[in-house]
Amino acid sequence: MKSVFYLHISIISFFCFFFLTIFIINGNQLFFDMPIYNFFNNFSMTAFFKFITDFGNVPFLCFFLFLTFFIFKEKKNFKFLLVMMLFEVFANILLKNFFCRPRPTICWLIDETGFSFPSGHMMASTMFYGLCSYFLCSSNCKKILKIIGTGFFFLLIFTIGVSRVYLGVHYASDILGGFLVSMCIMCFGIFFFQNMHNKR
Repeated sequence: MKSVFYLHISIISFFCFFFLTIFIINGNQLFFDMPIYNFFNNFSMTAFFKFITDFGNVPFLCFFLFLTFFIFKEKKNFKFLLVMMLFEVFANILLKNFFCRPRPTICWLIDETGFSFPSGHMMASTMFYGLCSYFLCSSNCKKILKIIGTGFFFLLIFTIGVSRVYLGVHYASDILGGFLVSMCIMCFGIFFFQNMHNKR
């Protein structure tokens, strides 16, 4: 896709995130937070979601990031992924300490620390698996593999987000915020990455 497409997605994501923060700034719940939590907790899937949420944990992502060093033929792709992941960590720390939103007061099924908004798991998962999808689509793989791979990565991102709500450690608006800000950063990074290498 042309680089301008990613710039447009980045801008749209930024404004969506900005409008979301208007309601988050005072630590308020959004109208959909508890209904979504109550909906997913009608299902008994604790073991599954505890397993899935690990794919957004730092040790798992660091391991997968290490693997990409050997998988990517072009090391510029690995360097770009590494820089973007480090920037994502910095952005998440900065935003969490700016908004200082407490985690939900409902029963937690796992132990967590720190503030709630935006979700670090969602930001990291969107950034890492989103960029993996981007590199897959930019490769010479068969179209069917690109479709399956992209579908798998985005299903994984979605499921990780759901797991955080189900386990009680995030509001749905935390997940949405994490997705939007990560999409904003990721798409702007891709826009810059493509233009930089096109000039070369």
